[in-house]
Amino acid sequence: MAEKTIYTYNPDYCAHPGDYLEEVLEMRGMKKRDIAERLDITVKTISQIINRKAYITPEMSLQFERVLGISASIWNNMSSSYRLFEARIDENKELEKNVSWLKCFPIKDLQHYGLLPDFANKKDILEALLAFFGVSSPEVWDLHYKRMLKNVCCKKSEVYHDNIYHMASWMRAGELAAQKITTKPYSKDLLKKQIQIIRGLTVQKVETFENKMVKLCADAGVALVFVPEFDKTHIWGITKWIGTDKAMILMSLRYKTNDHFWFTFFHEAGHILLHGKKDIFIDSKKTDKSEQETNANDFSANIMIPQNEYLEFIKMNDFSLSGIIRFANKTGIHPGIVVGRIQHEALVSYSDNNQLKVKFEFKNMPGM
Repeated sequence: MAEKTIYTYNPDYCAHPGDYLEEVLEMRGMKKRDIAERLDITVKTISQIINRKAYITPEMSLQFERVLGISASIWNNMSSSYRLFEARIDENKELEKNVSWLKCFPIKDLQHYGLLPDFANKKDILEALLAFFGVSSPEVWDLHYKRMLKNVCCKKSEVYHDNIYHMASWMRAGELAAQKITTKPYSKDLLKKQIQIIRGLTVQKVETFENKMVKLCADAGVALVFVPEFDKTHIWGITKWIGTDKAMILMSLRYKTNDHFWFTFFHEAGHILLHGKKDIFIDSKKTDKSEQETNANDFSANIMIPQNEYLEFIKMNDFSLSGIIRFANKTGIHPGIVVGRIQHEALVSYSDNNQLKVKFEFKNMPGM
């Protein structure tokens, strides 16, 4: 399908109330002095209005209505519209100065997923980008997002350097999608129960469990959102509170295999259950050694495979296809998750048993 470029129309002219006043005086054969005397204002003020050097105030609009019989709302609206027109001209000049700021962001990704219009004019794209983030200027963006990201608790990557502008764009896409998901007030007890139900969904196909999973989370006060990975983000998931009673789990399907997917989900759920509401948790390639990340990792691993059952499996030392499938069936999880666990702990090679893993493709991204 061909890409559609949008061309915007921005009028470069707006009638000033002085233009209209001049026409009215001319049609009625009135001099400036005549109207000034009737209004009890100076001729200079009338001249300034006609020459676009002064506006008609709301109080003057009422006087013009009384003297000329033309509704005060007409004068007031014309004056307000012209002031807005002038403000927009000044705003456009400022936007033009900042179009180079667009280079910091994944504009193509945002346009591809319908989050930004494909405007032909860079100034219009910048205006749409600011509206996407809900900020008034690039300067405000820097203040808001750099302050907000001070509360980030990351799994830092030794291989990638996460781009703050791309990362913030992906997170904002998730927030906007999460806002569209209706959730009940957050309940810690219910989320614990829902997590156990969701664990049972690991053996189902994505087209079967996707909507169920989103609904189970929403009922416990968590908006679960899947947004494809943006360029230069290299992020698996984000946990962020977007209200006093609403949390967001944002996932990218990075690596796209079910072992990574389920570990990331339960890891993010662990942050919600175990940690505070002020921090933002961004999980990328390699785990740091913070206590919070260790707790979330342990929570995820133990939810998927209870520790006592896992230790019994290790003692058996049967990591064949049949041994893995037998253990997975016994514990009620997908065998691909077992493969991912024993690969991670170097009990088998990362090339072993990958045929048991399933690749996920979410065709209908919830909330997008």
